[in-house]
Amino acid sequence: MWHEFNSGEESVQAMARDISAVLRQGIAASGRAGLAVSGGRSPLPLFEALSATDLPWKDVHVTLVDDRYVAHDHPDSNELLVRTHLLKGKASAAAFTGLTGDGRSIEDAVAQANLQTGEITLALLGMGEDGHTASLFPGAPQLARGLEPGLADRYIHITPPSAPHERISMTLAALLQARHIMLAISGRKKRDVFEQASRQATPAMPVSYVIAQKGAPFDVYWHA
Repeated sequence: MWHEFNSGEESVQAMARDISAVLRQGIAASGRAGLAVSGGRSPLPLFEALSATDLPWKDVHVTLVDDRYVAHDHPDSNELLVRTHLLKGKASAAAFTGLTGDGRSIEDAVAQANLQTGEITLALLGMGEDGHTASLFPGAPQLARGLEPGLADRYIHITPPSAPHERISMTLAALLQARHIMLAISGRKKRDVFEQASRQATPAMPVSYVIAQKGAPFDVYWHA
């Protein structure tokens, strides 16, 4: 479902409300909820809003859709952003599992990440102007594996063709096992990219596979 807003503030308010509702439903159904979030700068206002939201956060497990393979205190670390902007205030009661580990190789970190088995109630995604989502970048050497529909691994190692840092990314198969998927985008350019990706599923625009899927409720939040 497409949700359109005139400002980022309106979009954040709507997303915080809807994410809270989905998490509450998950907790009511099974006693817990899993929230997988993307990093970068775009979701920071949403993280701030969620951190102040009344939820039974002790019953929520937060993890990452993807992360750069950097130290936890590196400015480019998605874990650092989540710990700084989301896991505070009321949301400080939530459990959290990151994807990278100090002193481990990226292969070891991916293996550790793949030990996660909890259900993902909601996956929060972004999208790049190249059509990537999570760290499933077009042209990445590991992309074909990341898009395999039956892949058992929840996470894989991804080497972006041009973006900095090696990545650990949730696979398409894992994303599509989420109970609910939300995509947050903004601006005319990304709206155009989304519309192009909606035409057909193609590795040239990995987000197209998320758009095309019919298994999980899928909501897009866009503002100018």
